[in-house]
Amino acid sequence: MLKYGIIGGNENALEFIDAADISEKWQLTTAFTETTREMAAIREKHPETVFFSDLNAFFQSRHFTTVFISSSSPNMRHFPQIKQAIMAGKNVIVQPPALTNPTEFKEAEQLLRTHPEVHFFEAVYPLHMPNFQNILTAVRKLPAIQGATFTAMQEFPGYDDVLAGKRLQGFTPESAGGALQMLGLYPLYAAFSLFGHPSNGNYFATAINTGADGLGTIFLTYPAFNITIHIGITTDSFMPSEIYGLREKIVIDNITELRLINHYDADHQNHLLNTITYENRLTGEALAFAEILETPNDPQNRLRYQTWLELARDVNTTLFHLRTLVGLKFPTDV
Repeated sequence: MLKYGIIGGNENALEFIDAADISEKWQLTTAFTETTREMAAIREKHPETVFFSDLNAFFQSRHFTTVFISSSSPNMRHFPQIKQAIMAGKNVIVQPPALTNPTEFKEAEQLLRTHPEVHFFEAVYPLHMPNFQNILTAVRKLPAIQGATFTAMQEFPGYDDVLAGKRLQGFTPESAGGALQMLGLYPLYAAFSLFGHPSNGNYFATAINTGADGLGTIFLTYPAFNITIHIGITTDSFMPSEIYGLREKIVIDNITELRLINHYDADHQNHLLNTITYENRLTGEALAFAEILETPNDPQNRLRYQTWLELARDVNTTLFHLRTLVGLKFPTDV
């Protein structure tokens, strides 16, 4: 069993704890929490957990080798926590967005090179769902690709308070928030995984009263086709995502949840691409990361890990480029 510690005890943290339990690969031993409510939520599931309220003492603990940094930890704290974890010799799993700009990513990679035993994962859960692998296989079989349209729009909790004038985490530039950073990276990860890196990208955003982007449209340019991505954290959308082949089409109900995948062939016949759907959506990533950490020197695992790391770097660079186009700046930018 891989022993891990967790930072935070919000809904996302509890979801990962449940997925780790389901995988039967992980054992929670340690937690860092800042509120009694989060401590109680974790203790209810794992009463044997050792709790810390001091982050330095937490990372000095020898009771775990991997840390999961949940969304309970604000985006602005991720980078210093990632650095502290790597320097302590801990593997790092981070709820996106892990890092806010290429400068942070470059420094994190430099630290990883000085600690080659440590692994860093940005926990983009859809990529590790079986249904995403089905989409990837189907796309590779298409004789041609004409384009794609992805939609990732979900009203985040607290938007009513933002409308009332409050400046909440995730909705402000000073918290490294906004639609692009909080939600846009998921369809970007999907696009890069399925089609490779685009030759160009553009972004048109609608600002909310905090100055952050609440809604936006991303355009990715490839040599033979274009991809349009609609994102937003101020409203819901039920529009599916679609990939257009020459005469075939792949229709995805939700690009982040992947519950229903339909493949329409050239004769307009529908073929379901669904396989296993985990009860907990984070189970796939819990299994995937465990496989890497259990046998890190396996050639196939080393290749997978490097692919994920390069993908994380590419998405991070693109996010920075896109938000720079619309004048979005974070306190971490230099």
